[in-house]
Amino acid sequence: MAFKLHPVRRWRVLGVLVAAAALAGLGFASLSYGAHRAAVTITFQEQFNDAESAQIAKLVNQFETANPNIKVQLVRDNDSSYYDKLATQIIGGGGPDIARVEPPKAVQYITAQWAAPLDQWFPKTFRKQFFPSTIGPLIRGGSLYGIPQDVATLVLYYRTDLFKAAGITHAPTTWAELSADARKLTANGRYGIGLFGGWGAFEFYPWLWQAGAQVLKPSGGKMAAAFNSPAGVSALQLWTTLQNEKLMPPGAATLTEDDVKGPFIAGKLAMFTSGPWSVQSLKQAGINGKWSVAPLPKGKTKASVLGGLDVIVLKNSKHQAEAAKFLAWLYQDKVQAAWDRALSYIPVKKTLYATPAFKRDPLSKQFFASLQISRSRPVVPQAAQVDDALGKAVQAALSGAQSPQAALDAAAQTANEALNH
Repeated sequence: MAFKLHPVRRWRVLGVLVAAAALAGLGFASLSYGAHRAAVTITFQEQFNDAESAQIAKLVNQFETANPNIKVQLVRDNDSSYYDKLATQIIGGGGPDIARVEPPKAVQYITAQWAAPLDQWFPKTFRKQFFPSTIGPLIRGGSLYGIPQDVATLVLYYRTDLFKAAGITHAPTTWAELSADARKLTANGRYGIGLFGGWGAFEFYPWLWQAGAQVLKPSGGKMAAAFNSPAGVSALQLWTTLQNEKLMPPGAATLTEDDVKGPFIAGKLAMFTSGPWSVQSLKQAGINGKWSVAPLPKGKTKASVLGGLDVIVLKNSKHQAEAAKFLAWLYQDKVQAAWDRALSYIPVKKTLYATPAFKRDPLSKQFFASLQISRSRPVVPQAAQVDDALGKAVQAALSGAQSPQAALDAAAQTANEALNH
């Protein structure tokens, strides 16, 4: 945040206006517009949810007021074919000026040379404001090709009222405790936990790492799939056992976060995994005081997955400088802080973690703790294909179509074919 993956979730003539650059707080090489120049419209294509869309629209209005010669057209597309359509646009020589994309897609687009380098507008000092794990994959050959738009980490959401009623005093900290708690909490039409495969591999990565497994490993000068190891199989076996014992809602293979969040709010589900994007909706659901969050329970080790989305300026853009100016404005500390407060998100910029507002929020502290154990998904050019293959393995095992070992073996073969292509 899931930041979200599908349900989702959701980046002139050069002048030397030093004062404007100082206001931006980024060392941005300011852009000079004469009063005679007609307004330029840039497009920002994204998959924001409703709350994010409302907030980004407010920010765009503020930017346009301060920059009347630049108009920002938001193009929201939450269709499942978003990336297929975006690729078609780009290959055809078009596409938006700015695109908001998942990290594996950002790596893929940078490798395909679809993203424009941003160095002339963002100095190297700008990069230091972000976590290395989020901005690192967006740097190629020393050049910056994108910016993390938000950062997220998966945590365990749990109903404190249901835990108390079941005599459970704390959130589970190990796999064994998770399974035991799920059994105690499953009763009378209520399920203990809701893990789901409808988002592909994203939800499964933490458990894979917790088991001690790797996603990829070096092999013969290339990378090869490693998730079908005994450790990887044990992680998927945990999921299928919870499903087979009917501790999870039926149909977990294709369920998404929306399918489990509703039962959680209704008290029909005791636990599910999500990111900071779920906080706002739960605060508005009338169950305040009945839920909390905790880091995911550990297997052999502690782990979670880094989520979030990135923004890139496309090389096809005819208005790269204007797009960069909008992003420079958007990444001011005060603008980012307003975004985080409005949506109950954790900051994407390291500089904001020392603010009093963040330090006072108990939920933010839990997300920050989870952030410290979070890992990035693969950043190889074929990351999207690896992600897709692993996600299909999770679905195959949860549906009963294949055993965990068979599903992961088949996915490893598919991933290796992509990696060797």
